[in-house]
Amino acid sequence: MKAALSWLASNLPLMILALVLAPFVWLVAVEEEDPTIEEQFPQPVPIRLSGLPEGMVVVDDVERAEYVQFTVRAPQSVWDSLEVDDFSASINLAGLGPGTYEAFVQWTLDKQPSRVLEVEPQSVTLSLDRQVERAVPIHVQVAGKPALGYLRRALILEPSEVTVIGPSTYATRAVEATASISVQDASTDVEGRFPLQLRDSEGKSIPHVTFTPEVVTARVPIEQSSYYRSLPIRVVLEGQVAVGYRVTDITVEPPTITLFGAPDILDALPGFIETQPINVDGVQEDVIERPVLNKSPDVMVVPGQELVRVEVSIEAIQSSLTVNVAPGIQGLEPSFTATVSPDTVEVILSGPLPRLETLEAEHVRIILELFGLPAGIHQIEPLIVAPEGLTVQSVNPATAQVEIVALPTPTPTEQDQ
Repeated sequence: MKAALSWLASNLPLMILALVLAPFVWLVAVEEEDPTIEEQFPQPVPIRLSGLPEGMVVVDDVERAEYVQFTVRAPQSVWDSLEVDDFSASINLAGLGPGTYEAFVQWTLDKQPSRVLEVEPQSVTLSLDRQVERAVPIHVQVAGKPALGYLRRALILEPSEVTVIGPSTYATRAVEATASISVQDASTDVEGRFPLQLRDSEGKSIPHVTFTPEVVTARVPIEQSSYYRSLPIRVVLEGQVAVGYRVTDITVEPPTITLFGAPDILDALPGFIETQPINVDGVQEDVIERPVLNKSPDVMVVPGQELVRVEVSIEAIQSSLTVNVAPGIQGLEPSFTATVSPDTVEVILSGPLPRLETLEAEHVRIILELFGLPAGIHQIEPLIVAPEGLTVQSVNPATAQVEIVALPTPTPTEQDQ
């Protein structure tokens, strides 16, 4: 027993030292196997706002952080498995009224073993305000003037006001929703859907609010003054164009003019105003004139519309004609003779009627080219030569048969004779 106690007494310090060092040895072994990481988590964590009192709204009139960044200490295995959803960051707004606050971020990390070393930022500045809803009138600015002789009538809007929703501080600044319409040179109603802009008393836009609707349907009625009347111009032609020609178009610039005068005189006018007659008798080409308008001396044409340009387009009447022509031969070798079948070819020509009425069959040539062809029967497509201005529409038949025969060689007796 004394020997055992003596051994225990002599070895007790070593045993105590071994017990003290054992955890450290274990930690070193674990650290080498799964080292500890102290780094900032690479993804920011969004801050969630909770407990916002009813009727209150967060006003972003101050620059506030919407995310926090976590610095974490954790083993490599835990660090590699961390995700954004393992973190939470929130601010409780319960019981707060209007004003600006420095609110502390409440956070958690649901992943063990790990430890949060730092959260940045630790607090956030934000403003709260009561949310209000109010009606604001719509004001549409009508710009420009209608065309001469036309009047602008009262603007028609639908709707006449917008509903503004937002923080009280900003929503109460809204005085009107504005849009702009141009009626410059308009002679008919101007209408459409126009975008609105919310403005304060100084004409500036207002942040942090929404409004509905964002467009307005507007119509500006445009009516002609009773002292003015717009009438289309009717062109009067005198005479007949040359035989075989026709009028294809009549253009007037401007097509209508505006007259000024007493309302009763203007009302008595027909629904048009005529030009003085334009002579086209025997004409074969376009006519361009500036005729005088046949109007009453009691009315006048508004300035700038006194000169009217009229263009009468004239062209030859198009027709067609069939001629039968005997084909001619080119390129036949002297030692051959040729027979053509049929002996005439039917050609249909189209063009101006005056040209066709004076056309003779000899004015049209049909050529069969036989260059280099040997004896035998050949189908040849004829070459048609028509007078200038006429078009070949059809050839019947499309090919002609040509029989080429060699001439007999004279005998010596025949040569002597």
